[in-house]
Amino acid sequence: MIAPSAEDFQWARQKRATVRAAGGVLDLVLPLRVGGTGLPLFCAHPIVGLSWCYRALLPHVGEQHPVYGLQPRGLRRPEPLPASMGEMARDYADQIRMTQPDGPYHLLGWSLGGNIAFAVAEELERRGAEVGLLAILDASPTIPDSLTSHDRNAWLLYNFVLDEFGYDPALVADEPDPEEKLLELVRRRPGLGLDEWDEWRTRALLRVIRNNVAVARGYRMDQVDCPVLFFSATRMARPLEQKLADWQPFIKRPIEVVEVDCLHRYLLLPQPLSVIGPAVTERLARSAVPAG
Repeated sequence: MIAPSAEDFQWARQKRATVRAAGGVLDLVLPLRVGGTGLPLFCAHPIVGLSWCYRALLPHVGEQHPVYGLQPRGLRRPEPLPASMGEMARDYADQIRMTQPDGPYHLLGWSLGGNIAFAVAEELERRGAEVGLLAILDASPTIPDSLTSHDRNAWLLYNFVLDEFGYDPALVADEPDPEEKLLELVRRRPGLGLDEWDEWRTRALLRVIRNNVAVARGYRMDQVDCPVLFFSATRMARPLEQKLADWQPFIKRPIEVVEVDCLHRYLLLPQPLSVIGPAVTERLARSAVPAG
């Protein structure tokens, strides 16, 4: 068994602090920072469906820029979940335009959030809106074969939920009822935030994460014609050249790249964000300058 690294402990502490600071807010458009004279940045949720993690961006992205997180339906009250990535993107594009009626629009997504941000960029461009920036934090256009919404992989997806709230992701592949086991683990260790949710909302979050994976697996990307800034976590086995080759068919313009010395899962820790935040801020400022 590999001993936890310093980054593991830092990430766990940050997640627990983020849960406390987020206060359980499940708004479809989560106001992480409002006010300011700059252009807003809209952050698409990762696989778990909560955009609380993007609070970590705030010290690193210029304070003149409002920052919002996009969060899924089905957590505040019972309602149908999107049946496709296109349906999800249309909903998020509607929400963004209610918040910011006119472009240019600026999107960011980490991990699966990168795929969602791409889909929203597609939708906004389809409507004739200008996308000034699409920042992709080490996402891949293809979903790993191991990541499915099938019952046999529920334990793996539910471990993401446990990890998000600072619990040990202790579910295993042969767990006969991973949903009940998760609820038991949460009851056994109060004080991390998820124990304050009623059972309906916790089960709804599990339903949302499985739906996020299902719609992502069914998504067939087209193309975007906007500035794309790709952040590559360099401590991963897949080299940058392969990552860019995966994305290039879907992006009409040259892709700008910033390499970040960390693992994929630690991109939202302070040290990686000290690289990511200024790069995003600089591109936001560049987008605000009229062409010509």
